[in-house]
Amino acid sequence: MKSILQILSFIFLISPVNSVAQNSYCPEKMLLIDKYQQKDYNGAKNYLDTVLNRCPDQINDPYYWHMAGAIYFNVFKFVDNRSPVAKSRDQAVNAFLKSKKLDTKEKYNNNNVSGLKLLATTYYNDALLILQKMDTLHHEDVVKFYNQYKQITKKIAPNTDFSQKDIDVNYGLGMLYKMKYENNKRNYRQFMDLSINCFNKSIAIDPDHYSSNYNLGIIYHNLGVDIILDDLEIDADLEKVIIMQEKAISYFSKALPYLKKVYEIQPTDKAIIQGIAAVYYSLNDMEKHVEYMNVLRDLDNPKAPNNK
Repeated sequence: MKSILQILSFIFLISPVNSVAQNSYCPEKMLLIDKYQQKDYNGAKNYLDTVLNRCPDQINDPYYWHMAGAIYFNVFKFVDNRSPVAKSRDQAVNAFLKSKKLDTKEKYNNNNVSGLKLLATTYYNDALLILQKMDTLHHEDVVKFYNQYKQITKKIAPNTDFSQKDIDVNYGLGMLYKMKYENNKRNYRQFMDLSINCFNKSIAIDPDHYSSNYNLGIIYHNLGVDIILDDLEIDADLEKVIIMQEKAISYFSKALPYLKKVYEIQPTDKAIIQGIAAVYYSLNDMEKHVEYMNVLRDLDNPKAPNNK
């Protein structure tokens, strides 16, 4: 498999002299090409505006913008060290897209598309890296980077199916927002709402997505418990007690469908059975509570097989 460096090496090298000869001669463009070929990527970048100022016709030249894309790409890689916040990455994307739009004969299309695919992948990988690290400080960048990945990909491969990636990213964001909320429940309540929304997005695509259903069940149960343990003051008046209890019961009731869904998928998962039993206990439905506790007991103590 070719390395990214090997792939990058051909993006720009499309017979530069021949391409220039087909357009009006621009000395500054030749200097730009020379700096690029000498791997002086910053120097080449600084010549981009000079070329347009001295040779304004280049603004409609697909090859000029193809060069600009390659230059910005290499600045991003070698000068900015692939920094997620580097402006050069966005500039490379915009330049390749402009070249692609102007290139009606599709002379540079394959290389423009190759560059855009690589850039799209860097956005996607940066989003995943934040999720893998559970970096709550950069949660906004996950949405930003993933959306940029999708926007670029749609322009070069309109029929791409993003369903599985949407599920994975929304689930990862749900977990990230959940952690953010748990770091400061009183001040970060909005992140629990965001977490619930993300898990629901995954379930909207795949109703049987185990982890999203499981986490929604646990979240709603824990929200009910939090109301009773943390939000309800000891000396609260009767009216407030009734209101808070009703709210807690509403959360417990919301937890059940999600926990039962994952129970259907994994009927021998003891943690799920314990969760369902706990919800019924919180709802004061002792008959159902005992039913699931018996299921749990049978799993812990399986009957000996009959030997006839």
